[in-house]
Amino acid sequence: MVAAQSALNGVYFLLPLAYPNINNSKALFRDASDWSYDSAFNWGREHPNCGGYRQSPIHIETSSSYAPPMPPIKFNNYDIPLYGNITLSNNGHSVEFTVPPTANGRRPFISGSVLKSKYEAVGVHFHWGSDLSKGSEHMIDNRRFDAEMHIVHKNVNYGTIAEAAKHLDGLTVLAIMFKGTRVVDRIYPGLNKIFEKLPYLVNHGSYATLDGRIAMRHLLGDLNTKSFFTYSGSLTTPGCSEAVTWHVFPEPLPISYEYMQKFWSIRDGRGNTLTNNFRPLQRRNGRVVLYRTGAIHVSG
Repeated sequence: MVAAQSALNGVYFLLPLAYPNINNSKALFRDASDWSYDSAFNWGREHPNCGGYRQSPIHIETSSSYAPPMPPIKFNNYDIPLYGNITLSNNGHSVEFTVPPTANGRRPFISGSVLKSKYEAVGVHFHWGSDLSKGSEHMIDNRRFDAEMHIVHKNVNYGTIAEAAKHLDGLTVLAIMFKGTRVVDRIYPGLNKIFEKLPYLVNHGSYATLDGRIAMRHLLGDLNTKSFFTYSGSLTTPGCSEAVTWHVFPEPLPISYEYMQKFWSIRDGRGNTLTNNFRPLQRRNGRVVLYRTGAIHVSG
């Protein structure tokens, strides 16, 4: 019990301290030509941070996580439609888009949880597997999911993503899981708009504009945002900056299996099919993982 309490006391120090231009989300996928998922185990040779002790993704186990009272994540301007065109692109490693300001001129941002600042949404991208393997980056209780979406947020105290990536409290990422299903009992209009554009993004460098406006809230579907794991980690692509407070939601959103198949047709910069674009699991190295079950309600 003493050891557990000590770990909990320490996590609030680790997590808060735990895209160069904000308009360039491709900064997260730096130097598209100098790395590939085929060589993920050797990233540390060219990118030293990738060999650090707080790397992501990890295997999250509920049994070894702590569940102290914790505020929920607060979503601000997530319900307001994003302004202007949203352009999806194939950067050779993923499908992504940069998050613009909302129609009221403000940026969507989150706060709460273990965060000590406001974090504005800057970019969204996806990881997926193949017809033979699951593609989520994180594993939860020995379970891997078909795909994983990352909504990347930058600490408003730092002017650029490059600057934020130098600080332990620079970034926070929401990780949402997907499971492909042949029987669709829920429809997510916002996400469907993205998935329906995937056939236009097959080739590296291709892009497509979403039809109509969406709000960031549409990307969350009917996700239970009050239940999540959080831990101190890193970006999962080179240079693997250890600047990320992760928020990983354990319950997947069910999407049409046909949409998963569309991901498997995407191609990389060499013209090869881009499948299994997820980083291998990294060592936990004694890091504390906190778990908010959704049953705890803390005001403030």
